Amino acid sequence: MPRADSGIYLRGIPQVQIWDSTDKGKFKHGADKGSGGLWNNPKGQGKDPLVLADKPLGEWNSFRIIMAGDLVTVYLNGKLVVDHAKLQNYFNKKGALPEKGPIQLQTHGGEIRWRNVFVREIGAEESKAIQGKAKK
Repeated sequence: MPRADSGIYLRGIPQVQIWDSTDKGKFKHGADKGSGGLWNNPKGQGKDPLVLADKPLGEWNSFRIIMAGDLVTVYLNGKLVVDHAKLQNYFNKKGALPEKGPIQLQTHGGEIRWRNVFVREIGAEESKAIQGKAKK
């Protein structure tokens, strides 16, 4: 939606960024780079998406977000935009991420719509395999 600014909190920590990538007023904040980055991470390490993968305004976007341990991988519309980046603890910069926490859907100005939201728990073995791939 025009001028939308939103996100998906993982374990209650902000956030996989979602916004209007054509909103020139937010280019200084990185909107022109697109959605899917880990907005509250410091520069590098998933802060900005690897590619601009947003669909045109008015079309539905599709996310696939995988979190294993502290590592986050994000696909936006089938394109890899964050690759095994460590999510930083926004609320406690020196502290570890909580092991558990809510998934939250945020709106921060502008209309946001959600549909077909699915959550699947990643088991311990699958999580270890995902984290092992990141180390290679």
